[in-house]
Amino acid sequence: MSVIVKNAAELELMTEGGRRLISILKHIKKHIVPGVTLINLDKIAREESINQSGRPSFLGYRGYPAAICTSVNQGIVHCIPNSYQLLEGDVVSIDFGFWYKGFHTDAAITWIVGKDIHNRLPLLKGVYRALLAGCGVVRADIRVEEISHAIETSLIKDNLTIMRQFVGHGVGKDLHEEPVIPNFVGPDKNVILPVGSTIAIEPIAGVGKEAHITLNNQWSVLTSDNQPVAHFEQTVAVAPEGAQILTPIQDILDFTP
Repeated sequence: MSVIVKNAAELELMTEGGRRLISILKHIKKHIVPGVTLINLDKIAREESINQSGRPSFLGYRGYPAAICTSVNQGIVHCIPNSYQLLEGDVVSIDFGFWYKGFHTDAAITWIVGKDIHNRLPLLKGVYRALLAGCGVVRADIRVEEISHAIETSLIKDNLTIMRQFVGHGVGKDLHEEPVIPNFVGPDKNVILPVGSTIAIEPIAGVGKEAHITLNNQWSVLTSDNQPVAHFEQTVAVAPEGAQILTPIQDILDFTP
């Protein structure tokens, strides 16, 4: 397996692209209120991508029909925005990729709509802590296994269910590059990540069972037991001093880890 290494100029472009991606998510966050439709959030993502001189990575990718994935409550991943109106206490995960000057960055964040009337904050904090754990061990020439182990250990400590079919990945000129970055020790565990590697680390976990269903649209994946899931993701460059965060979602969190 060949892990693509980016040079300094390419990393600079990805850093700027990541900054713009976060700016778009920050704009979307302002509209995460009871009554807003998921389609409206998608419209905002499209408009802001133009304003940021790029384009949504997901739109048209393998036929995906939207700019963002909007997974609400029991939604796990890849949920297509529709006319659903967000309700007080919903959890909504916004997964968004942004293409800028030839390179993709990728990020996801889960927000609570309005007040946390269903006590979902512990779930969000637990999954976010797992993201921090994975990013925290990144260093030059680390093995994928070490990142996966850090994420898995953190999620198990918080008694959360890992959605094992959905994993992190390399990212750069292509939205999905090698290697796979599982949220548990598994495939590609011995792959080495040299300085200049760029990966999307993205723990996805819930409070119920791992079993899931895919809707007839062939994209939207939901838990079979209707229990909620949270999803956090950052694009990270492997730097000599550790992880260089290219999509700093901590800037748009609505809680303290």
